[in-house]
Amino acid sequence: MKKAIVTGAGGFIGGALTKELLKRGYKVYGVDINPLALEKFNDTKCFVPVCIDLNKENLSEKITDSNVDVMFYLAWGGALKGADLYNTELQINNIKAAVNTLDNIKDKCSHFIFCASSYEYMRDINGNNIAINIYGSAKKAAAEMCASIAYRNNIYFNKIILTNTFGVGDKSDKAVNTIIRTMLKNGKLNLVKGDNRNDWVYIDDTVNGIISSAEKGKSFRDYYIGHRVISTFKENITAMRNILCPNMSLDFGGMNEDTFVDYDLIDLDALYNDTGFECSADFEESIKKTAEWLKNEGDVNG
Repeated sequence: MKKAIVTGAGGFIGGALTKELLKRGYKVYGVDINPLALEKFNDTKCFVPVCIDLNKENLSEKITDSNVDVMFYLAWGGALKGADLYNTELQINNIKAAVNTLDNIKDKCSHFIFCASSYEYMRDINGNNIAINIYGSAKKAAAEMCASIAYRNNIYFNKIILTNTFGVGDKSDKAVNTIIRTMLKNGKLNLVKGDNRNDWVYIDDTVNGIISSAEKGKSFRDYYIGHRVISTFKENITAMRNILCPNMSLDFGGMNEDTFVDYDLIDLDALYNDTGFECSADFEESIKKTAEWLKNEGDVNG
């Protein structure tokens, strides 16, 4: 039986990844700071809950197996919006937690996968080629430091780059959910011009891409988990409108667009070239399932 550690197992992506790994026959140590977030796996065979603060405690002491096949590092404090994106103290603590966790677990871990973010490649609209938020820079720094530890200790390593993951199970106010909620209420959207590419990836594709990198990827390769051909924001919004509320008018350009993810800086084909994986979820079906789930959860009113 293969063994895996998933930090951030109580979150949206971490929880979905944990569920799929268990389905595939893995023994999973699900790590989260919030014990309530792990309760959904209480009755699941081969799941070991580990409630721990990675900034304060040694994860290795909680892992009873002497050798774990793969560790997926998704834990990251703070919200993906607002002041947290620029909170230096918060992001430095996140870097420390990731680096210290790998350093502590290095004798028990064969393969370490660090979940990075497309925010690393976010630039301002004027074309200045510098990272514009502390969050993206912190993810990059943590990945590079973890790669160095992995290299020195002969640990297989991959950095995977996640982008706008959406789908059943996510009740956050991330962009896709916010737009779906507004469309279902037939509300008004304040939209940017939308000519820049903006990748939206359904949760099933994100999870399967992550697992493909673990099972088939090459060591010390960075893998983007997303589409190889990326639509613009305007194309995605228009397609979503046509699915959910065809009569809704869209006013693009009413909101200033200050930033964009420069996908030209990312190798979009690396995961496909090395593993054969590419996103396969149907966009219309994914949007409909997500919208229906939000409605059934009572997350859309009026």
